[in-house]
Amino acid sequence: MASSLDYLDELDRLLLHQGEDCMLLTQLDGFLTGIILSPDLIKPGQWLKLVWAGDDGEGVPRFDDVGGMQHFIDLVMHHYHAILTSLARPGDYEPVLEIDTRSDETLWEMWVEGFGQAMDMNPDGWQRILADDDPGCRAAIEGLRMLRAFADGSMQLTRVQEDRWDAEAPDLIPAWVEMLHQWRLENEPNRPSTTGCQKIGRNDPCPCGSGRKYKKCCGLN
Repeated sequence: MASSLDYLDELDRLLLHQGEDCMLLTQLDGFLTGIILSPDLIKPGQWLKLVWAGDDGEGVPRFDDVGGMQHFIDLVMHHYHAILTSLARPGDYEPVLEIDTRSDETLWEMWVEGFGQAMDMNPDGWQRILADDDPGCRAAIEGLRMLRAFADGSMQLTRVQEDRWDAEAPDLIPAWVEMLHQWRLENEPNRPSTTGCQKIGRNDPCPCGSGRKYKKCCGLN
């Protein structure tokens, strides 16, 4: 995805403009990757509102007009399809991870948090992978869950273990993602692999998750 930096820079800027409730770029990248790899299809109308919901689920989108919101959604969906495209070429997938400029350390924690949020939307589907006889995919899910527990503080590791995972996680994540993608292709052959860019109709449910029609919610702007 190195050739797509222009749109990623713009998406990053718009995400930051949405405020502290909204996902950051690396978190969104992990989230969209998890949505794509989900054994059961999760439609944009189900997951899009989580992009800006925040930890309490109360965050709402902030745009000056309808065009601004649609442009944002188009960029998110563009990145969704960019991830799909990279997964279609084995070895091409690269997660969007930040680098700590002070230590040159790769920061993977926010990516794992986003991926975990996607997993939470379809726990039964991920359980099907764990129940399968593919040890690589089981190890991938268990590894991602362990990284998430490490990142959110619910699992304590020794300093040696922390250093090892910090060093190995950036290489393990893309390998795990490609294994899980292959499992999905082999076990869910009838599932659509893409979803089109979502246009918001005035009478559609508002993407912010309020339950109101778009024209009576965010579309009022």
